[in-house]
Amino acid sequence: MENIEALMERMKSDLAGGKTDEEIGRYLLPWLEKDAPAGGKLAERMVTLPDRSTARLLHRMFGATQDKKVRKMVKRSLYRLKSKGIVVEEVSSGQEHSILRPLQGETREGFGSGIDFLGNRVLWLIVPHPGRGLGVIHGVVSDREGIVDFSQEEMARKEFKTFFKEVKEKNPFPIVEMDPSYVAYLFGQAYQLNLEKKRASSQAYLQAKSEIDTIKKDYTKPLIYAYLQADDVAGDDRFLRRGADLLKADVFSSWRVEEDQIRPYAEEIREAEESKIVLHPSQKELRFQGIYQKALTELFSGERRFLYRRRLEEMAYVLFKSGKEEEAKISLSVAIDLEKPLNPIQPNPFLSQLVMKSIFSLLTEANEKKAKEVSLIVKP
Repeated sequence: MENIEALMERMKSDLAGGKTDEEIGRYLLPWLEKDAPAGGKLAERMVTLPDRSTARLLHRMFGATQDKKVRKMVKRSLYRLKSKGIVVEEVSSGQEHSILRPLQGETREGFGSGIDFLGNRVLWLIVPHPGRGLGVIHGVVSDREGIVDFSQEEMARKEFKTFFKEVKEKNPFPIVEMDPSYVAYLFGQAYQLNLEKKRASSQAYLQAKSEIDTIKKDYTKPLIYAYLQADDVAGDDRFLRRGADLLKADVFSSWRVEEDQIRPYAEEIREAEESKIVLHPSQKELRFQGIYQKALTELFSGERRFLYRRRLEEMAYVLFKSGKEEEAKISLSVAIDLEKPLNPIQPNPFLSQLVMKSIFSLLTEANEKKAKEVSLIVKP
């Protein structure tokens, strides 16, 4: 029989891999039946996996045992999860469920994608409508413009599962589970940005707003801080030093500074490269570094720095829920470092690499375009 630590690792891996609480329950609850006393210790350890699925698993454990001590420890763990901001349904002393039967009544679900280089992401809010099916709320939100696309429709659960599976397969970014109240909060923040920017709000959103507002909770910090402790990450310089490596990850592969913002610095690099003034390689490299530093300072000394801090906090959550805890810690470390003014002596590794990557990508594209135009010229 698996011991508690081995079971915790298995659960952690399965949750990160997207398995449902029903699938995990198939091996967890039979284990609980065979070793009820250890179930209480397991319930206490499960608090280290603050997730809505964990709360549902604890509910299943409560219904699968009659051991009063275990039930008491399960209820205590549910309370601790609730204090961490996880949505937890109340349990009653008489609540009983069969080992594999899901909880009665459907619960709301939330999902969110990674963020692209323009600050756009996809959000999903699934709200059961008894007798009608599921209310599927979908939107694309921008951290610069607000809600840029929004729709709401009714679907049967089976229809939604098939549809959503296809969406996850085709989406270039991972789509991870989020607390519904946080998804509703993100919609609310995007709507406020619409108002601030004086952009017309989607009529579809205005029709769904009252339902979204009933689900929304106010969050003082991004969701990742319910899973990773800021002090642990910020105090470890090895995470910050690895910030440049983030851009090698698939979820950051498209990230670059917008073309209109980076072009002036790319032009300076090109001019320095093509200059007729003969410079020693070390002098030329010093000149390049000066341009990189200038771009970093001018682009990220103000509001843009805070914009990227929030993007990296949100991406840390996506990485964490995708089972990439190490990368999540790096992303969060970089984000926390961006709370401070830029240090010209020790610049933020992620932003430094982002600037260089953006300049290099733009110059490469320009060279390829030029080469293609030359190849089309027919010699007489």
